[in-house]
Amino acid sequence: MNTKSNLLINLAAAENIPKLSQQVGYLVSDKHQALPLSETILNKLNRDLPTILHAAFQDEDKAALLEVHKTLFTIYEISFSHPLSSVCLHEYSPWLLTIRNQIEIAWLNYEIPRIQKQLPSNSEVENPKLLCDWFIQQALLESNLDKFVLEFLKTQASIEQFNIFILSDATLNYRFCDALALSLPHSSEKVKAEIAQNIWDECGHGIPEKSHIRQFARMLTELGLQQPTSPIWEDWRPYAGHNIYFCFGLNRKHYFKAIGNLAMPEIFDSSRNRKIVAGLERLYSDARVKCEYFYNHLEADEKHGLDWLNNVITPIVNSEPLAGIELAIGGAIRMETMRRYNEYLADRFGLL
Repeated sequence: MNTKSNLLINLAAAENIPKLSQQVGYLVSDKHQALPLSETILNKLNRDLPTILHAAFQDEDKAALLEVHKTLFTIYEISFSHPLSSVCLHEYSPWLLTIRNQIEIAWLNYEIPRIQKQLPSNSEVENPKLLCDWFIQQALLESNLDKFVLEFLKTQASIEQFNIFILSDATLNYRFCDALALSLPHSSEKVKAEIAQNIWDECGHGIPEKSHIRQFARMLTELGLQQPTSPIWEDWRPYAGHNIYFCFGLNRKHYFKAIGNLAMPEIFDSSRNRKIVAGLERLYSDARVKCEYFYNHLEADEKHGLDWLNNVITPIVNSEPLAGIELAIGGAIRMETMRRYNEYLADRFGLL
């Protein structure tokens, strides 16, 4: 069989792997020498990527946004995969870094203009107290839809709707400790100590059964739910909320954005969790036993919010005032993704 015939066969076969996320999944599945379609698919991917990015971030096509974020999710998961798995061979492959970099640049060029009006002034970002005040003010802001979704969970959501909420949260709950760990490398011992304390809390203070991942897994069992092996989302908005932790956390240049992104939910989660707990108590007489995970977060997050402001945000801005704007960008994008996540939940609950 001649070269032209082989090329036509490969092109035809590649059409069976039509989506961006599927193509990247195929390309990271083994050494490229062992993948007969690797060259054909990589060439197609590089040719089509600019068109997909334009559809996603210029046209705001929902299908394109979903494909782009599913692709980023696949790429970021490589950094947390089994060290002996074949996908690890590609973690720093030039072809994959090029694709990831193109997507991240296009994504942040889409996100940052959308949060410009929410950012504090130049004088505020370089003043620790004023920046902390801004974080608190932003965390307490709720759109009408934010309030509606949380009130719905508190007073009306059925068991089936709560199950959707819990399973939608599952993927990040299993990755959150990893997101924290990525923020640990920093020159300040005070900052390291606070983040390390958060990781220690996530790990149950060294008691395996009290780790947050174990608590979440027990809650799923108590509620008769299966632990999802992949995200249940078929919507770009929750993917984006998850991915932003790792877009920032896996890029050293975005370190301070990562810190702001992590700090914001530590401030707003306690209010959110109070309404979630009230909803669970409405549905289950033994909610404290079944859903220990949420009760523990309710108690811990109120302290975490103040500690992040005092022991992370403040010392960083004191020593590096120019980091203030990066912290604020990270926090503002987290608020933006949180609101999109609430829109996603409203859609899933049939509220829109």
